[in-house]
Amino acid sequence: MAVPECTACGTCCFSLLPEYVRVFGCDHDRMDDRARALTHFIGNRCYMRIEDGRCAALTIDASAGRFLCSIYEVRPDCCRALERGSGACLGELHEKRERPLLALDALRRRAGGEGGQGRGP
Repeated sequence: MAVPECTACGTCCFSLLPEYVRVFGCDHDRMDDRARALTHFIGNRCYMRIEDGRCAALTIDASAGRFLCSIYEVRPDCCRALERGSGACLGELHEKRERPLLALDALRRRAGGEGGQGRGP
């Protein structure tokens, strides 16, 4: 399986689980003020917020079809540990490859004015 560049993929950033990306104290400190806007607590554990089925830090450039982490330099350790082409990366691609494509399609439809026109997904 060909492994795309991370900035053309973003697959690992997609999930519906609110506990998908655990943020530890050192991660929270590293993210600084951005942490407050991008994380949430469940009990006494901190996680990256999931919005529209993806990590809140993931930005999508619909016109270029690119996926960029807005906090890449200060991303949580669990994100740093996922290496492109590793078994975990290939597993993400196998299980969730269509999610970024669906997100791109939805953004492009919204930008094209199709939102609210009664058209299906």
